[in-house]
Amino acid sequence: MSEVETKVAEEAVEAPAIEVKADEAVVETKSDPIAEIENKVEAVLAENAEAKAAVAELETKASALEADLAAKAAELNLKAERLEELEAKAAAPAIHTNKESNVMDSNVQFKTFLSEGVDGLRAKAADLQISTDAQGGYALPEELRQNIIMLEKEISPMRQVASVASAATTDVKQLVSIGDAASGWVGETTSRGSTNSPELAQRTATFGEVYAKPLVYQHMLEDAFFGVESWLTNEVARQFAEAEGAAFLNGDGSNKPVGILNGLTLSADSAANDTTGAYQVLNSDVDGALGATDAATIDFLRSVVLSCKTGYLGNAKWMMNRATHDVLVNLKNGNGEYFLQRNLTEASATKIFGFDIIINEDMADIPASTGDACPILFGDFARGYQIIDRVGVSMIRDPYTVPGAVNFYTRKRVGSMVLDASALKVVAVSKA
Repeated sequence: MSEVETKVAEEAVEAPAIEVKADEAVVETKSDPIAEIENKVEAVLAENAEAKAAVAELETKASALEADLAAKAAELNLKAERLEELEAKAAAPAIHTNKESNVMDSNVQFKTFLSEGVDGLRAKAADLQISTDAQGGYALPEELRQNIIMLEKEISPMRQVASVASAATTDVKQLVSIGDAASGWVGETTSRGSTNSPELAQRTATFGEVYAKPLVYQHMLEDAFFGVESWLTNEVARQFAEAEGAAFLNGDGSNKPVGILNGLTLSADSAANDTTGAYQVLNSDVDGALGATDAATIDFLRSVVLSCKTGYLGNAKWMMNRATHDVLVNLKNGNGEYFLQRNLTEASATKIFGFDIIINEDMADIPASTGDACPILFGDFARGYQIIDRVGVSMIRDPYTVPGAVNFYTRKRVGSMVLDASALKVVAVSKA
């Protein structure tokens, strides 16, 4: 067989095999109907999931838009209501009795009362409910009452440093802890005896009535340029402060508050009494002076600070009048240098040992004649003493007693009480 014939024969033998393999490949690549159905189902489910997600997103956006619209609608309603309220107020009479307009209208009422009295108020508004009776007079507006108290604080040093409260009644009491619960160390099996129990003392506020009766001539009330309200407020505040300032130091509780020094014996040292509410007295033991020498005076004042417990020192202050302050400013050491003020170009000394000095002209001078005096107080005034204002200041207008003038009788009730007797130290000086 030739070479060509042999090659043809081999191709003839291999051809069927190729065809068979091709047929087998065709058989193997035929798709399964069940698999195709499953694929289609999965595709549909995926499309549904995407559609649901899109719907949920749209619902979320719709809810947000709905909430936004509701908020804007509420805002518009509020603005509409406020506009109606403003329009109603603008159309209302000049004098109101509602609380919102009290700040402005009460001042107008008060000015009318000062110049024309209760009859003037009734003439301006026949239906106005006037806070007055045959005995009590006109009740001052609340903001005026607060102004009077504020001015007193600026004038009265005691109101700057003491605790100040308001009360709706004169029956004011305060409980004060005067004893500690004792404790001790014991072993695991050691018997335990009873310890002391904490004790309480009751403080009671003592009240008095302070009044002022300034006189205003009728022509002043009639002059439009004269600020009678401001003048009257300042005048009443000044008179109240002068009367109260003395009572807060030396008041005996008879128709006035009890003062810090009430009942104290200044001629010798005495300990604080938490039960009775008496402050500690520290006498200089030097005739008519705080110390035998300038250096001794400084040492004595240092001992006053050391006698005060650490817990009170954070808010502690000195209180004295200008005469006593001048004595301390002029203290010199052995080299002729001032203890409290080394630089003459600076303002007058305002601190001693780092504690502020409060000037109170109601404080006594260092005695120059026979007697005992308290020229200095030191400690935490807010914890040691409380001033209590009985809510309400009233005024009676009297145009009859003095022809051509009007008396304005203004009154209020104020009280006080000792809080913590250990918080304040009373520095005393005796003169033989």
